[in-house]
Amino acid sequence: MVDPNRDQRLDWHLKYFLLSEDAATLKKHTLLALIIFAFLGPRPAFSISKETLEMMQQLEALQQSVQNLQKTVDTQTAVLKTLVEQANDNVNSMKSVVNDLRGTMQQNLASSGAKFDTMTSQVQALSESLDEAKARLSKLSDQMAQMQNILTTLPSQSNPAPGAGPATPGAPGAPAAPTAPPVPEADSLYSQGLSYYNGGQWDLSIQAFQDFLKYYKDTDRASNAQFYIGECYYSQGDYNRAIDAYDACIEKYPTGNKAAAAQLKKGFSLLAMTQKTAGIRELRSLVQRFPDSHEAELARQRLKKLGVVLPAASASPHRKAS
Repeated sequence: MVDPNRDQRLDWHLKYFLLSEDAATLKKHTLLALIIFAFLGPRPAFSISKETLEMMQQLEALQQSVQNLQKTVDTQTAVLKTLVEQANDNVNSMKSVVNDLRGTMQQNLASSGAKFDTMTSQVQALSESLDEAKARLSKLSDQMAQMQNILTTLPSQSNPAPGAGPATPGAPGAPAAPTAPPVPEADSLYSQGLSYYNGGQWDLSIQAFQDFLKYYKDTDRASNAQFYIGECYYSQGDYNRAIDAYDACIEKYPTGNKAAAAQLKKGFSLLAMTQKTAGIRELRSLVQRFPDSHEAELARQRLKKLGVVLPAASASPHRKAS
């Protein structure tokens, strides 16, 4: 017996299938429709309505649309994959460029740091040279005033009697015997050394400061003279001799004006010689000995560039070096 409601149920299921708008469930509905057809069995040709045939044609068109949509999705997926691969290549290339730039910047920073150190020392030396020139001018002015006073009070010398024979050595009026050359003045030697240093005449500056230490090694400016000998060698790139000169400044004049500066430049010299461990150790020692000095601040900046973390600063009895 033929079910009178079979056609009605089939038409209802087909309409429900066609009204579905979700592309993701289209295949599920297609499978459901096939199961319904299989369950209800084939219908006689004469019982299939025109509306049902149109719905079947629409179903085939929808299936074709789904296939076309799937092809489009596959194509877009392939394009997207290609774009992702290109983006990854670009990112890797950018990373390489950034690494190269980072290395170049680090080299430039190291070079700028060395130039800044040299400029700082030269400015400091120029300031001291000006102070020395002022002191020397003041001293010369006093000496000229004294000479004028002597000239005004000096009695006139009488001429020797006519026919007097030449004076013999040791006799009254005879010329004095040759004596050793006088010791150069401290101000003259020190100012000369600074003048040569500021003019970049390193060898002459070293000689002048060595002469100063030869005669005035126990004066207040002996520490400065020893320090500038090291600065001359440092400016020439002779770091071994520079370190020797800085060590002499630190050991002979531990309380001098240049003790902190000498230890700072010793650390810089060690770093310039790629002795990183020794250089870091020297800069750490400087920060501990003179935590409030300008040199300690420069040491902290260099240690920070090297990635060295220092503990918090603590109070220290040392005063700031000048």
